[in-house]
Amino acid sequence: MLVAVAARGTDWSAPCDPRFGRADGFVIIDSDTGQIVDAIRNPNVAAGGGAGINTAQMLANRGVKVIIAGAVGPNAFGVLQSAGIAVYSSAGYATVKDAYEAFKDGKLAPITAPGPEGHARPGGGFGPGGYGRGGGWGRGGW
Repeated sequence: MLVAVAARGTDWSAPCDPRFGRADGFVIIDSDTGQIVDAIRNPNVAAGGGAGINTAQMLANRGVKVIIAGAVGPNAFGVLQSAGIAVYSSAGYATVKDAYEAFKDGKLAPITAPGPEGHARPGGGFGPGGYGRGGGWGRGGW
């Protein structure tokens, strides 16, 4: 079975990428042998739209049956479900090796619902530095 780990590199020591559709790339591991069989750059990193859908289709076409990533948006999640691809969270695991070992040991949490559209946008919340609140704007004086 082929397992794809969203990564910012091409080997076991590569950091996990918290993104899916715009992940830098994927390290593909054959779970029968425990060997890396491929490391691919994601051609959808800079896509204007549809990055998640295209990335999901690309991995399905390669025969991947399990994906390990930080978050998956709703459109990509639908494609992965339709293709029968299981999705697990890499949250809390630093490297491809750490995440894959946790998967093998049954320690990864399955992702059973998509993240919100536009997930993984740092600084977009309502806290300090976010949109609309907490930045001190409009409170008079500098």
